[in-house]
Amino acid sequence: MKKKRRGRKIRFIKWIFLLWIVYTVACGTIPPFFHKMAADPEAAQADVGQPERVRSIDDNREALLWRLRLIGEAQESVVLCTFDFRDDDSGCDMMAALFDAAERGVDVRIMVDGINGTLYLTASRIFRELAGHENVQVKLYNPINLLMPWKLNYRMHDKYLIADDLAYILGGRNTNNLFLGDYVDSYNEDRDILVYETVPGEGSSYLRLREYFERIWELPCAKVYKRPAYGQEFLNEYYRTVRERYPEAFAGTDWEKETTAAEKVELCTNPMEPVNKPPLLWKRMLRELDQQEDILIQTPYIICSREMYRDLADLSSRGVQIITNAVESGANPFGCTDYLNQKKNIYGTGAHVYERLGTQALHTKTILAGDSISIVGSCNMDMRSIYLDTEMMLVIESGELNRQLREQAEELKKQSRHVYPDGRAEDGENYTPLKQGIGKKILYGVLRVLVIPFRHLL
Repeated sequence: MKKKRRGRKIRFIKWIFLLWIVYTVACGTIPPFFHKMAADPEAAQADVGQPERVRSIDDNREALLWRLRLIGEAQESVVLCTFDFRDDDSGCDMMAALFDAAERGVDVRIMVDGINGTLYLTASRIFRELAGHENVQVKLYNPINLLMPWKLNYRMHDKYLIADDLAYILGGRNTNNLFLGDYVDSYNEDRDILVYETVPGEGSSYLRLREYFERIWELPCAKVYKRPAYGQEFLNEYYRTVRERYPEAFAGTDWEKETTAAEKVELCTNPMEPVNKPPLLWKRMLRELDQQEDILIQTPYIICSREMYRDLADLSSRGVQIITNAVESGANPFGCTDYLNQKKNIYGTGAHVYERLGTQALHTKTILAGDSISIVGSCNMDMRSIYLDTEMMLVIESGELNRQLREQAEELKKQSRHVYPDGRAEDGENYTPLKQGIGKKILYGVLRVLVIPFRHLL
C-alpha cells in the first residue's frame, strides 16, 4: 500500500513538472510571436548639442586599450552596460581597471543582462570583490525569474562605456575574450564607436545616452546585485599587471588627433522595458535611409519577419548590399540555419548578398548610406533585435568616417561569395571555398527543421 502511494506521489510530481515545462515553453515562445507595429517616426530634431568627434574601433586589442584608457582617465564617474561580462582574461582586465577607479573615489555603476550576469558572474569571486567595493553599484537587467517565464526572452543587448563627461564607447562588443584583447585564437570581429566630447558633457548624443542610462537604471526590472565581497587583494595586484601589459593605455591621449569630426551624432534606441517592443529603432533607421543611395549593410546574420522583408525590398529598389557570415564560418548555428532556410526570401528582396568567409566570425552591425551616413551599434538584422531586446545605434554624419568604413567593407567583399538577386554566385578575389564537415552538415540538417517554430526568438 505504501509503495502504491509513493508511486502515485512520484507520478503526480512528474506530471506537475511536465506541465510546468510546457507552461514555461509556451510563455517563452508564444507572446514574442505577436509583433507590435510602430508608427512612422518623426523627423529627427535639429542638433542642439555641442559638436562631437568620433573614432571607429575595429580591432579587439584596440577596443580593450580604449576602454582601459577611458576608465583610467575618469575622475568622477564610470558607467559600464554590457550584455555579456565574464571573468576571463579581458574581463579581469576590465574589473581591475574599474576597481582601481573605485579606489580613486570614482563612482562606478555596472549593468549586465540578467541571464548572462546570473550564469557567469554570480559565482565569480573576482566579480564579487569588485561589486563589494563601496564605490561600486551593480544591477542585473531582468534576471531569471521562473515564476514569470513570459519575461525570459526580453534581454538587454546594449553595450557601452561612459567616462565622466569626457567620452563614451558604444557598439557591438561584449566584455569578454571573444571581443576584447588578443587572448584567444578564435574570436569575433566587431566594431565600436568612440565619441569624444569637444565641450565636456554637452554633445547631443552624450546627453541622450546619459538620460537613457538613468532611466534604465531605475526600471523595476533592474535588480540590485548584492553578494559578499571576498577581500580586496586580487584586483589591486592584478591592476598592476594590467598597467605593465598595456602601458600605451596609460600614456595620455591627444583626443583631437585620435578622432574625426562629425556633423551629427544621434543616439537611437529601442524601448527599454522587458516586453514586446514596437520596432522603433528599425523604423528610425529606415527613415534615415529614405532617399539615400548606395546602401551597404553589415550584419552577423539575417533573420527577417515578413515586414522586415518588405522593408528590405523597398530599400533594394535603390541598391542594397548585405555583408554577412558565410554558413561555413558563422559562429551562430541558429543564424546560419535560418539563412539556409530563408535564402530564397532574402534574395527575393533584390539585395546583393556577400557571404563573407573569413578566419574569424563577423559580428559587426553597421549600415552605410551615401557618402556621409554611418549607422553603428548593437542591433542585428534579426527579429530578436528588432522586436524583443533593448538595442542602440548611433547615426553619424561624417564623410571621413563613411569613407573609412566603406574601405573596410570593400576588403570584406573580396573575401566573400557574391550572390546576386537571381541566385547567381561569384567568388571574390580573396575568397577561398571551405568544405563543410559532415558533422556540421548533419547538425544544420537537424536544426533546419527544429528552428522553424522558434525562428522569431533566434
